[in-house]
Formats: sequence, structure tokens, C-alpha cells
Amino acid sequence: MKTFKSKTLYTLIFSAVLSLGSVQAATPADTLVIARDIGTIISLDPQEAFEIAPGDTLNNLYLRLVQHDPRDFKKIIPGVVESWQASADGMRIVFKIKAGLKFQSGNPVTAEDAAFSLRRGIQLGKPPSIILRQFGWAKDNVEQQVRAEGDQLILTFTKPYSTDLILSSLSAAIASVVDKKLVMANEQNGDLGNAWLKTRSAGAGAYKLVEWKAKDAVVLEAFPGYSGGAAKLKRVIIRHVAEPAAQRLLLEKGDIDVASDLNPDQVQALVSKPELKILQIPRGTVHYLALNQANPVLTKPEVWQALRWLIDYDGMANQLFRGQYKVNQSPVAQGVDGALPENPYKLNVAKAKALLAKAGLKDGLSLSMDAMEASPYKEIAQSLQNTFAQAGIKLELRVAERSQVLTRYRERRHDILVFVWAPDYSDASSTIEFFTRNADNTDGALNKNAAWRNRWLIPQLTAKTEVASHEVNSATRMQRYGELQRVLRDDSPFIFLVQKVEPIAMRKNVLNYSGFVTFDSTPFHIIEK
Repeated sequence: MKTFKSKTLYTLIFSAVLSLGSVQAATPADTLVIARDIGTIISLDPQEAFEIAPGDTLNNLYLRLVQHDPRDFKKIIPGVVESWQASADGMRIVFKIKAGLKFQSGNPVTAEDAAFSLRRGIQLGKPPSIILRQFGWAKDNVEQQVRAEGDQLILTFTKPYSTDLILSSLSAAIASVVDKKLVMANEQNGDLGNAWLKTRSAGAGAYKLVEWKAKDAVVLEAFPGYSGGAAKLKRVIIRHVAEPAAQRLLLEKGDIDVASDLNPDQVQALVSKPELKILQIPRGTVHYLALNQANPVLTKPEVWQALRWLIDYDGMANQLFRGQYKVNQSPVAQGVDGALPENPYKLNVAKAKALLAKAGLKDGLSLSMDAMEASPYKEIAQSLQNTFAQAGIKLELRVAERSQVLTRYRERRHDILVFVWAPDYSDASSTIEFFTRNADNTDGALNKNAAWRNRWLIPQLTAKTEVASHEVNSATRMQRYGELQRVLRDDSPFIFLVQKVEPIAMRKNVLNYSGFVTFDSTPFHIIEK
């Protein structure tokens, strides 16, 4: 009966807040309502979800092993753990689990829950498992290398790793600690509770999941037992509103508190509204061009270079997008340790023509370019179509829905493709690994990252990436990553364009809303109204 009443209450709240009518002049004082496009959420299982859309939700449903300080993102602080001790050789790290922690179910948080969660990430084998597999963990060894002893979680490796890299990786969503007892009570056919956890939560975070309706809304309720202190607001509702114009209208009417996906026109229209304010968040999101090496023309380094000089980077950032993006010509975003500060390229048609002539293409060429129909992909593609034409390159734009473009990319059926990268955790390795590893170009390769998708077979660069990943000294590791980045920036089939500066519009009474370089870094429990 108690569950029924609670569900009925939230159905009423849910329906009222989702109403598009003008009856409600403001959202409830104890509720934060956020509008954003969450249509790509397919699961809320933290060991499965790998999209940007569920990031903030997962960050608030679960405690991870370690996490970023909600007020100082540069600091890694304890999550479920109390402390850690890493061996000098980089082959072992031991975490002590905090005493007295409780899951939202009331079950105690133990070292076995932490070990189970990491092992589960490997055993499920979902896309985010790549974050944990980088440590040499696999289904056949993870039981030995990830284990609990009393109140300690002991992680061992067959090769050395930097402590900074380990901690940063374990701040990712896949390292969320789930309630083993609750999850395994709902296991079906050996799925480790995956089907059940897709639409439910089993964490110890600041909020618990009340309801998720796909392409509709996520409803969260504050967890009074949260170890980080009581949340300021009783509930958070994230509404699925795909259209930026609709988000703006709802914000102006007071039907929502926060709008997350506004374009430059909408932001400009809201700047002068006294009841609203705009927060600019530099994200780690970098947009890039991918050149498929299946096309012989696109294998020529002179063509790679020519295309770099045929892009109006400044025009894109400052005119086309009016400050919502900034020029970033390296893969690692500004704000992440190890990012390169220099941007050496600018629009230079004469230089590009000379390089094309050197490649035997002085009479020009024709190529296709795939781009999503959503902003900013379509606008980027149109800008490139214009500047490439100045050097005799005719671009056929193939603009389509996200699912179609992503399928074409994953199946390696493109010439040039406009795409986006967002790091899974705040370390340069997250990005470097995605672009510089490919020693197997076959269709059956396990590592289907960006290098593989563009058929860029690079065993030597892969070997250098392997060496960098096992460098224990942090300064030396960053130096190696800098060298790898320069290869990607200057001599690769990837061209990095701009980094997102995300404008978040909100009502003036919303306090302490924040976000950082990763896409899952907004802590709801410190927000006030």
C-alpha cells in the first residue's frame, strides 16, 4: 500500500510538471525541472549506459569508487571508498571502503559490492567495459584481479598503470557501485540483473529513481541517507524536450527551471530577460572530421593537410555558433590535463590548392560527407561545403538522422563524416586511446574505435599508445600523450575543429547549478531554489 501511494503521488507530480499548459506559473519550490533531449537514453544500468543523455542522471543515482569534487572538478575525492594506497610499481591499488554507508534499499555498502560492480562491468561486456578492459581485465581473469577482502577492495594488474589514470577511470559511470544483493535478486537467465536495472536504480547516490519513461521524463527523489549530505531539493525531473525552441518557450513561461539544449539564437533572445540567467560550461566535447581510408584519395597525407587548411575555424566558432564553441584543433579538450594549447591551422585556400596539386589533384575532386541533421553537425557540414569548394572540392552532403549516420560510421561506409567525441573520464587517455589504437583492421576486430572505423591501420602508433598507457610517472605520461596528440593533429585522417561551450539557461532563483568538462558532472544535491 505504501508503494502504491508513493507511485500515485509521483504520477500526479509527473503529469502536472509535464503539462504544456499555462496553468502552472512556476515549478514547485522543492522540485527542479530540467528540459533537455534525453531521447537517446536506452538504459540506466551504469555498467551498460554509454550515451551522453543519461550521464547526469547516473552521476546522481550512484556513488562511484571515487569521484570529482562537486565544487572543484580538478580534485578526485573519495566516493564509496575512504582512502587508497597504490604500489610504487603501478601493479596494485588497495581501497578501503567507508564504514556505515547504506544503499537506497537500506542494504550496507561493502567491499564485495564494489568488487562485484567492477567485475559485472567486465562480465556484461557492454560498450563502457572498454574503460575497465584497458587494465588487462577480462572475463577469464577479473575474479582474480578484482577482489574484496574484509573492508578492502584490492585491484591488481599484469602491467603498471599510473595512479592518476586508475583514479580518473574509476570516476567514470561504469565504476558506480551497485547493490549486489538487490541486483542479483532480480537476475534473469544469467544477465546479472541487467534487464531489471535498465529501468531501475540500485545505488547509494544523492537521488533515487522514481520513474523513467523513455522519450518522456526521468523523475528522481532525494535519498535522505546520502553520505554527501542532504539534498537541497526533494526531487529533480528531467523532461524530454527535443526542440530548443520549445525549451526556450517553457523556460520563459516558468514551466521549467533549466534549459540545456539552446542554440545561439535562443540564447541571444534570453540574455536580456531579467528573470533568467545563462551559465557557460566548457565541455570536453570536441567535433571532428573522420576521413575513411577505404577511399584511396583520402589516404594521401597531402589531402589530409589540404583539408586542414580549407576550414574556417574562427568563423565557425565566433560567427556561425557565436561563442557556443571555441577552436580546438587537438583531440584532447581544453580543461583536461595534457591538452595542447596551440591551434596552428586557419583558412588558407592557396596553401590547400598547392597541397592538392602535389597530390595530383589540381583539377579538384568529389567526395561525400555524412552529417547528422541536428545542430551543429549540419551547420558544420554546410560551412565545409562552402570552403572546400574554394579549392575545387565538391562535397555531396548526406544529412540524416543520428541513428543512420552512426550506423554508417560503425559500418565504415563513409568518405568524410562529421562527428563528435566526449571523454568518458577526465584523463587524456580516454581520448588518446579512442583515436590511436588499431592493430586489427578486420571486420571482426574487438576494438572498434575511431581508428578502426576509418580503416586506419596503425600498429606502430598503437605500440606507442601502449607504452604511454603503462607509464607510471604522471609527467612523463602526459609528455607521451602530447606527442601522440601532435600526430593526430598534424598527420592523421582526423581533423579536430571545435570544442563545445555549453550554454545552460535557467531561472534566476536556481542557485549552485554547475557542470564541468565531462558530460556527467552536474551534482544535483547542491542545487537550491
